Amino acid sequence: MKPANVFLSGLGCWLPPAYPASEAVASGLYDPAAFAESALRGVLVAGPEAPPDMAVRAARTALGRSPGGADAIGAVLHAATFHQGPEMWSPTAYIMRELGIKGAGGTEIRNGCNGMLTGIELASAMLALQPDSRPDILLTTADNFDAPTFNRWENGPMGVIAADAASSVVLSRSSGFARVDAVVTRVYAEFEAMARGDEPLFPPTASSGRRIDPVGRAQQFGERVRQAGGVPIAEGIATACAETVSAAVAEAGIDAADLRWVLVPNGDEQTTRSCAMEPLGLDVSRSMWEFGCGIGHASASDQIIALDHLLRTGQLVAGDHVLLFGGAPGWSAAAVVLTLTETPAWA
Repeated sequence: MKPANVFLSGLGCWLPPAYPASEAVASGLYDPAAFAESALRGVLVAGPEAPPDMAVRAARTALGRSPGGADAIGAVLHAATFHQGPEMWSPTAYIMRELGIKGAGGTEIRNGCNGMLTGIELASAMLALQPDSRPDILLTTADNFDAPTFNRWENGPMGVIAADAASSVVLSRSSGFARVDAVVTRVYAEFEAMARGDEPLFPPTASSGRRIDPVGRAQQFGERVRQAGGVPIAEGIATACAETVSAAVAEAGIDAADLRWVLVPNGDEQTTRSCAMEPLGLDVSRSMWEFGCGIGHASASDQIIALDHLLRTGQLVAGDHVLLFGGAPGWSAAAVVLTLTETPAWA
């Protein structure tokens, strides 16, 4: 997709304090060998904060930085990976009520860690249909992984350790600090079972009280692939990522060398290299991998947190191209190319 007249006009994040990875090792929460290999410094932990409340805080910042504010919002898309609150309830409506957004549409996106990039894709198509009185679209996401059935410190697939955070973006069709030049999303369904393993489809994990074990599921799938003589998971995922990021750069009409930064999920350095940087022919120093080592994998917020950091620390100027890339169960890959049009006043 090559959107026309789609801009980021507001951006906001809410980040809890980071829990030192070294303390997690000392407490027996985090495997010492994984710690030594990962270079992880800390993981954001929100304690008892409810994800929708976290999303509201991030959204207030984004709306405060957007010229139209809450009155210009015609739709709200809320992305979530983990539990948001009571089952059979709408976190999107809760967020809208808290923000005082009335007369707008809203829905929830469930596309795992690609939720915000999927939101940009959907909003890019929706913007042209918004009424002139409410031309903007608000994206939010938030997750808190504190749950008795889940251990965030288990070394997940591709070196990810789950972190808590919230982020928000306002998309506008008139102007903004960054223009959306390309969006490419693809699903590689042959890897669907990597996040399922031998887990039964019913009853659902949440209602049965079973332990959530992403590592075990990936290992079960990997063993089936090995026995069948298929392509190793890491190799297949790397190929899928390479195809997606390359397609996005081509869709944007630029060369990979033109990218100032590549923002990826916060995982290990090798995954960052093989899935994004090497296919683009770029050094890992152009990613925000080291920055992510102090955050952990904050679900769908990773790329937005990194973008906010780059803007606030003066590491982006008008004309810079930035690639936002993500992967999620499905297995889905998503890539968005932005071009900075100006340095926002808040940066």
